[in-house]
Amino acid sequence: MAKDTIQELKNIQQLKTRKRNIFLIFLCLLTGMIAGGIVVLYTVLLEKSSHLRNSFFTEITPLKMITGLAIFILLGLAVEFMLAKYPLIGGSGIPQVSGLLQKKIQFNWFPELLTKFFGGVFAIGTGMSMGREGPSIHLGALVGEGIRKIFKVSEVEEKYLVTCGASAGISAAFNAPLAGTVFALEELHKFFSPLLLICVLVASGGANYILRLILGSETTFQYNFILPKTASPIFTLIITVVFALVITISGKAFSFFLVFFQKKYKNIKINRYLRVSIFMVIPFLIAVFFKDVTGGGHLLIVRMFKESVPLKILVLILFLKFFYTMLCYGTGFPGGIFFPMLVIGALVGKIYGEVLHTYFSLPEEFIVHFMLLGMAAYFTAVVRAPITGIILILEMTGNFSYLFMLIIVVTMTYVLTELFKMEPIYETLFENMFADKKAETENSGEESRIVTLLIHVGMNSEFENKKIKELKLPKTLLIVSVRANGKETIPDGETVLKSGNQLVIITTYKTASEYASKLKDDAAKIV
Repeated sequence: MAKDTIQELKNIQQLKTRKRNIFLIFLCLLTGMIAGGIVVLYTVLLEKSSHLRNSFFTEITPLKMITGLAIFILLGLAVEFMLAKYPLIGGSGIPQVSGLLQKKIQFNWFPELLTKFFGGVFAIGTGMSMGREGPSIHLGALVGEGIRKIFKVSEVEEKYLVTCGASAGISAAFNAPLAGTVFALEELHKFFSPLLLICVLVASGGANYILRLILGSETTFQYNFILPKTASPIFTLIITVVFALVITISGKAFSFFLVFFQKKYKNIKINRYLRVSIFMVIPFLIAVFFKDVTGGGHLLIVRMFKESVPLKILVLILFLKFFYTMLCYGTGFPGGIFFPMLVIGALVGKIYGEVLHTYFSLPEEFIVHFMLLGMAAYFTAVVRAPITGIILILEMTGNFSYLFMLIIVVTMTYVLTELFKMEPIYETLFENMFADKKAETENSGEESRIVTLLIHVGMNSEFENKKIKELKLPKTLLIVSVRANGKETIPDGETVLKSGNQLVIITTYKTASEYASKLKDDAAKIV
């Protein structure tokens, strides 16, 4: 115990040096480039599997139906086998990354990287309505953890590498390096320092460089977006407020049904492999008869941008995409909700725009206009990460003329989610993952291992302007350093904490898993 504590103190001292910071930035760049390469390969394989699936079902024959169903069931069984061995590869992976950052779980990085990769290819490749973006974040974080293990860096630096890997994953998945940076800070780390910011930017940029080198520099959506001219600012404000309300209600339904279907699927008390075999009939039938709602939905959005679709058909597509996403995510297969969320937001926006165009004679440009606003607003309603939502849509379209309207609709949506007391979906999934007794959240052999926590003191939080002795922390939590304005001091009980301080805490793995989340909340909670 004493030896481990001394070693951790040495590691903290190392982080102070400029040379160590430069080395850390290099590792973050390496993490970003490797993660970018893996995510690009992941993207290419998923696109190939989508083309193969669609071409296979171009002509439907009895033999193809039997063969196709057998392949779907075998792929489902393969994914379920991977899940049985490595349960942490399930879902999007974002709650798992948060769990690692809060010391609630540990990654077995290499086998989980392989099984997450191929499990996602198999699951999403069958056309299940899940996105590759969440898994890309998880893959990037696993790369960051792998770099940490290979180079044997400290617990303090682990957070940097994992956060950088996650940022690189989203950067390569969307061709959106700035959105990747902001998401990692806004959703995962929820705090930033100059060193963390430059590390995340370097990793995100490195991943984006690999993406552009292999797949080119085109934006996600290639379309001539035109901001519609409005006759009445007051009328525009009214229809935008109503739209934000529609999006918020739809987002609340999304969060509710996602958790509902997840619980219902787990409660089906039959053999897990038999359960999967029966379930895979649904993706098979959807792939044959309703291919528009398969996969993440990129091609569906592109089609909706360009085509005029009858209102009844739009409502049907929205209904199918919504509930098919719930069903697929409920299985726990490797796949995310990131892009399906954007698709549903775009579909709600298209329906809203079509209604305004048909019944209120608004220009046709408003249809695409509300599709874009719908994506950012829906992301805000469900994930509660408004800045990421705005930047993501700007980078995906390459059109910054929508910035003002995106700010307006996202702000309105965020206010409404506060009024409706909606919780961020990834936090809900995070809590549910650790509430499940079957989830592997602890490793008893690791309980006594010494780990380091970085806790950030927020403005007007419970920690601000308090002396360390007033925090009444458990004796097993030792604050060994307080960082402020680039300087580091050794504190005592009389040290007063200020907003922007970073607390370096040494404790055991068991204590960290119990208190990390509460410490993080208390240090940020406004009082």
